[in-house]
Amino acid sequence: MNQHATTAHRDDVTARDWLEAGLQNLPARQRDALVLRFYESRTETEAAGILGCSVPAVKRRTSHGLRRLSSHLGPDAVLLLQRVAR
Repeated sequence: MNQHATTAHRDDVTARDWLEAGLQNLPARQRDALVLRFYESRTETEAAGILGCSVPAVKRRTSHGLRRLSSHLGPDAVLLLQRVAR
């Protein structure tokens, strides 16, 4: 592995750890919605079925979770979540 690849991997691991710590500070329902939507790439309908709630509830939980995550970790947190969670 070359130096650039090693550094990029280390940065991704650090970013994942940072995001996971931020996710742990969210209420469980918001955290669950974000994990299903971003880490597991579930649709809103799939997430609603798994969580036992409506699609609008998933949308609210996701929106509130993203807003809270951004307020705790900074404005780049949402973009990083979208990139790193894949």
